[in-house]
Formats: sequence, structure tokens, C-alpha cells
Amino acid sequence: MNQTSFFSFFLFLSFTFSSFGLDPAALKVRITSHALNILRDEALAMFQEQVEGKVFEGFQSNTCGITNVRLTGINVNQAHLSFVENYGFQFMIQNFGFTLNFDATFNLCFFQLRMSPEFILRGVAANMEVGLVRNRNGGLAADMRACQASADQIGFVGTTRFENLEARARRLAASFISTGFCPVFKRIAPFFVNILLNRIPMVAPLPLDLGINFDYTLTRDIQVTATSLDVAFKGQAYREQQPPPVVKKVVEPVFTEDTMMAYIGLSEFFFNSAANCLYEAGSLSKNFDTIDSKVMKFALRVKQFFTQPRNLDEPLKAEVGLTEAPTISITQCDGFVFNMRLRVKVMAPETQTPDVFSVSAVCPVSMMVTIDGNRLTLPSKDINCRIETKNKVRKVLVVFLNNKVNKEATKFLSGWFGEGVEIPFPPEINFIQGNIQYEDGYVVVGGDLRSTPAGRQKVAEMVRGPGR
Repeated sequence: MNQTSFFSFFLFLSFTFSSFGLDPAALKVRITSHALNILRDEALAMFQEQVEGKVFEGFQSNTCGITNVRLTGINVNQAHLSFVENYGFQFMIQNFGFTLNFDATFNLCFFQLRMSPEFILRGVAANMEVGLVRNRNGGLAADMRACQASADQIGFVGTTRFENLEARARRLAASFISTGFCPVFKRIAPFFVNILLNRIPMVAPLPLDLGINFDYTLTRDIQVTATSLDVAFKGQAYREQQPPPVVKKVVEPVFTEDTMMAYIGLSEFFFNSAANCLYEAGSLSKNFDTIDSKVMKFALRVKQFFTQPRNLDEPLKAEVGLTEAPTISITQCDGFVFNMRLRVKVMAPETQTPDVFSVSAVCPVSMMVTIDGNRLTLPSKDINCRIETKNKVRKVLVVFLNNKVNKEATKFLSGWFGEGVEIPFPPEINFIQGNIQYEDGYVVVGGDLRSTPAGRQKVAEMVRGPGR
């Protein structure tokens, strides 16, 4: 085997085994360049909140030292945010100004001179690149790989008798911008961004007290192009203290547009894994309190007379439950369809005798996917369960059971997603739903993003700490 063939074979093996190691993604999020203005405003707010009035670390040289570096009066005139392919974001701040204060100690020949100069800087520019990566826990994390800063004008406030010291202080101010500004922000920017990212849930509970959660760990590295950023989440429901269910097949969402600010893709596997967990938890059964129809009561008693004559005095109750895990299918033609098979049983609960009456029902439900803020809901239209029986006598009883079954099926669905399931979006950003595109095996919801100042204020309080 020659060297070229060996290298090609090695690449093939690497691609094959790396593909096997990837978990499928049942939930994907795309942020496009149309959202960059909102993200830029958030970044600017972050920049000013984290810089204004803060005390930064100084530096020491042979002849002088700087401590208590403070930036006040920050005024940003221009800012630009863009994607950096295969990395993250480029954040450029141009033509901004601020007042710089610091304490300077000059080591002269026989003594030390201390002064606290104040400078007004204009035409300051900073260029930072902040990346997003998948950390060891499968969550999102940020780092900064590049930063440059410079200033065009540095004006000294006040006067001093020592012109050479003033010139030296001016050089120190310029040195802080060129060499001290970026190291500070290489610590601050990832720290603050990671606080935001840590608020994106890696685990989201289903809104029922059944110990069922969604796993939102990342399945692969973030994909960044010149116009979009894609994040792939596992999106699988699981029961606490239970082994994760086996993943048989996942149709991953595919994004084909970038005309809106953001897109959320949901595979039918996302919903099926939740339905399967609910079924296994035994939460999908319900007892009817009463059988209201007098005609149905009479017909049941007639049937009971021939099958259980000794129990005619016992009260009758009905029970409805699923015979198998519900399934969700998403297609271009039908959209989002929920299918479940119910079994209806009528019994005399005080006795140990077999059921008086038992039939099955099929309940296809046409549903919608809605996302508001950072919560997913599934409002459904009227449920129309069809009770299946070929027995002519049973058909008489079926008519009166249909309404009861439909009501119970509606209660099931409203209980599963009625309060909404949290999706992996930071609380500071709201997703405003726009168009919905159904494909075979998944659905893509496009929409806009809106910032929530109240949410960002909470983050600012977290950064400052309590009592500050």
C-alpha cells in the first residue's frame, strides 16, 4: 500500500469511527446573522456593566507600578458583532472613550513619588474574538483566543510640576490600553459569557412530578459559518434512576434557511421519548368517577345480567388506559400527529369478577408546536377517539363512551405539555415564534429573538454577588 492510499484509508477510518461516536441530535438551534444586532446590544450592555467603575489589576515595572486601575464615563459610539467561521464571534468596539484613573508609584533615585493621574481617552478601539465550545460535561462554554486594543488620543486632566512624570504616566496609560486591557478582558468576557451559558438548562424536567427529564447535553461541537451558528442537543427524555432508553432511530432536523433570527428544530424522537417515559411511569391511566348516561347504564346492566347476574347490585365504574406507548409522527402532508390506543373497561370494582365490558379506542390527534419565550407547548385540536368493535351489541354502548373517552384523552395531553417544557435558551433571550415548517420526521420553527432586561439584570446581580 503506497503512502497516498494509506493516508486515504486512515482518513476513512477516522471519519467512520468518529461518526459512530456521535450521539444523534433530536433538538437543534440555529442563530443567524439577523440576530447579531440584538446579541451586539447584549454584549455592549455586558461590556459597560462589567467595566464601568470596576477596579482592574495593575502591573509593575522596574521604575514604576500601577494599581487601582478604574474606567469611568464609558461612551461607545460604534460596535460590530459578526460570526467567525469554525469558532464563534468577533466583537469589535470602535471609537469609544472613557476616563482612566490609576494610582502610580515612581521609583526615583532616593525616594518614591506617588500620584493618581486621570486621563481622558478618545478613539479607543478593541477587537475581540470569543468562541463557543463543548465542555467535558456536554454543555456550552466560552473562551477568547484573540484581543487587540489601541487608543488614538490620551489627554491628561490637570497639571503637574513634573512634566517628565506626566509624560511617563501618559506612556503608562497607553501601555495599559495596548498590553493591559486585553488580558483583563480575556478573563472577564469568558467568565461573564459562561454565566449566561450556564443558565441554559442541560436538564429540563417534564412538568409532571414523575421524575422525567429531558437531556440537553451537546452531541457535537458548535458549527459556525459566516451567516449562522448551529448547536445540536441530545433532546432525549429519560426517567430518573433508570438506564437511558435505547436510541433506535432519530431523524435529525435539517436547517435550510437563515432568513429569520433563529430556528429551533425538533425531531419526532424528542416527543416519542417523552411519551414512552410517561407510559413506562404508569401515568397514563384514569378512572371515571361515574357513568352518567342512563341508557348506557341500562345496557350495561342487561349485559351484566347474562354474564355476572350475582353482581347486579354492585356499582359500575369505568377505567381508561393506554395499551401501548403513544407515538408521534411528523410529516410534510399531515404535520404533527399524535396517536394513542386506549382500552376502556367497565367493571364492578368491589368484586373480583372479570370486566363487564371492554373495548379499544384509537385516538389520532392533530396538534401544533408552539414556542413562547423559552418554553415549548403542544396545544391540540378537538380529540376524536374511535372506539373499535365489530360486535353489534357493543356498538350501542360505544356511542355513550366516546365523549367520555375524548375528555379523558384531552386531560392526558394537557397534563403532558400543558405548562410547557423548557428548551435550551438563556432566560435573557425570548424566542418569538414565526413560521413552522413540517418535514418528514421533524419540525422546524423559525422566529425572532427579543432581549429581556429583567433577565439580564438577574445575571448582573449574580456577577456582582449578594449585597453589592
